[in-house]
Amino acid sequence: MSSETKTVNSGLFTTMPVVKAVAKLAVPTVISQMIVILYSLADTFFIGRIGDPNQIAALSITFPIYTLLTAVANLFGIGANSVIARSLGQNDKDTAKKASAFGFWGSLAVTAVLSVLLGIFMKPVLTFFGADRETLGYTSDYLMWVFVIGGIPTVAGLCLGYLVRAVGKTKEAGIGLTIGGVMNIILDPVFIFHFRMDVAGAACATMISNTISAVYFLAILAKIRQTTVLTIAPKHFSMEKKVAWGTVSVGLPAALSVLLVCFSISLLNGKLLAHEGGNILSAAYGVASKCGTIAPHISIGIAQGVMPLIGYSYGAKNHRRVHEVCRLSFIILMIFSVGFLAVVHLMPETIVRMFIDHDETVRVGGDFIRCWSWCVIGMSLFNMYNSIFQAVGRWKTSLLLAVLRLGVIFTALTIIFDAMFGVRGLMWVQAVTDTAACVLAAFMYEQFKRSIFREFTAETATPSAVIGSRIITISREFGSGGRTIGRQVAEALGIPCYDGEMIGRIAEESGLAKEYVASKDESVSVMNLYDSTEGAMTDKMWFAQKKVITGLAEKGACVIVGRCADHILRGSADCLTVFVHASDEKRAERIVNEYGQREAEPSKRLADKDKVRKAYYELYTGSKWGSSDNYDLCLDSGRIGIAECTKTITSLYLSKNSAAGETA
Repeated sequence: MSSETKTVNSGLFTTMPVVKAVAKLAVPTVISQMIVILYSLADTFFIGRIGDPNQIAALSITFPIYTLLTAVANLFGIGANSVIARSLGQNDKDTAKKASAFGFWGSLAVTAVLSVLLGIFMKPVLTFFGADRETLGYTSDYLMWVFVIGGIPTVAGLCLGYLVRAVGKTKEAGIGLTIGGVMNIILDPVFIFHFRMDVAGAACATMISNTISAVYFLAILAKIRQTTVLTIAPKHFSMEKKVAWGTVSVGLPAALSVLLVCFSISLLNGKLLAHEGGNILSAAYGVASKCGTIAPHISIGIAQGVMPLIGYSYGAKNHRRVHEVCRLSFIILMIFSVGFLAVVHLMPETIVRMFIDHDETVRVGGDFIRCWSWCVIGMSLFNMYNSIFQAVGRWKTSLLLAVLRLGVIFTALTIIFDAMFGVRGLMWVQAVTDTAACVLAAFMYEQFKRSIFREFTAETATPSAVIGSRIITISREFGSGGRTIGRQVAEALGIPCYDGEMIGRIAEESGLAKEYVASKDESVSVMNLYDSTEGAMTDKMWFAQKKVITGLAEKGACVIVGRCADHILRGSADCLTVFVHASDEKRAERIVNEYGQREAEPSKRLADKDKVRKAYYELYTGSKWGSSDNYDLCLDSGRIGIAECTKTITSLYLSKNSAAGETA
């Protein structure tokens, strides 16, 4: 096996526990994003020391134009990242090589064209974006250095960073961005204050820093070219559809998101400039939005860090690992977002004053950041949802979300809120936009999650003939009496009931110890959910369980209690699916009578048992546990009693069988 193949099949993407894999990929990316934040804020911080709101306003005006470079890097870098990761998951190294070369050279070509056009049409472009007599000179100086002269090295560094992450080299990617950030922080005061270049000095420092970062990445690529599929050799450049369109289609939503950010900032900034004291409002918004970039940058760092892992796992059809990575990422993002929101609300004016010591700007900026910060939770989760769709190649969904978020929702709210509430309304636009967009993305993600579970079920299904006899499956809440009802129904009908005795059959089929199977029966340990070894054992039990249940149903009519039998036999057996539930009070009373009093309170025992059953069912079926849509019959045993539940199921079973016989 070649060293390249060994790298491709690294345990990082296949067998490493999910918590460790996510940490290995996301932590360096988050750290690098934090450095990006620092050097992004550095310009605003050092220019703010001058105390001139016009120069701060110039940074706000040029920001959306400069961000076009990020859009180009996203178009080719994120797109190539996704193609490379999915290709490696499918063991298609040739496509991965072509994607890396296409991403690099494509990004440079587009950047060169944009740099020339901006150099020619600088003044009309800046005037369109809101520059006036006080700010035009500052904005022109800034963009000449960072875009016209420094555009190509900037995009080269960003794009190479994405390519390096695609093969799991997040540490190297993080170091590259860190080098650029640290150099920018060092050089900013030198050019701004020592050489007295003001805004132009900040731009010059940024250009030099980005060039150093790009040189570092080229050196890294030269070092790892023999052990990875990455290459920028022109001979590998290809316009094949699966390479070019595969890259651009996935990168387009990411690029469009950045372009829409440019548009949204320009739109909001333009509305602010139209109000009295427009330059003060623009400066305050510039400081607030720059401070606010901390949260989205970190959430983007997490999302982009795990993208290769999601893409690889999806390409390898390891859907369980996709689910685990996504779930863990969402938990991390939620914890971070709530913490960030709390910190901002404790000291908004203090944060703004760190960047500019101008009382009116600080007052307005404090109001801005206080309102703006409520977007953090929605924005962070939205970034994760969008990265998932990009990682698995669902570019249409990602594109739709990007357009709806900033192209439709943000635009509409900016116009409406400005007309209805003025400046105060504009301060709330981002928060309302991202909350609405997050809800929409969450809905689309649920649809996607169900689709990959359907793929998982179809790929692992045990072939069987259509079963003619009726099967009764009993799903139940803990303490509802479902097991007792199942046995009584089987006795009344004279058919077998399978429950605890299946443990021995599953153990035999899986080759696992009976004691182990019994300890993990119908449960997923929250502590071990991200342990790949534990996950593999649970998967082995699941496949054995499917085979055992399908085999029992093929033998003839029977009652099967629990173990996702309703889902396993759906579509392959003539089933009557039942869910038995009861109130917490009734169930607590029953488990005390049935099992006796234990150390844990009855309510806690109920919650703990139902929690693991729910997690197990939803992990392997992709359906909501206990939802009436999943069952033919839902019975409240606490209200109608065990005997009446038994009678109802038995009567329905007999009437259905009788009707089937008459039809036959």
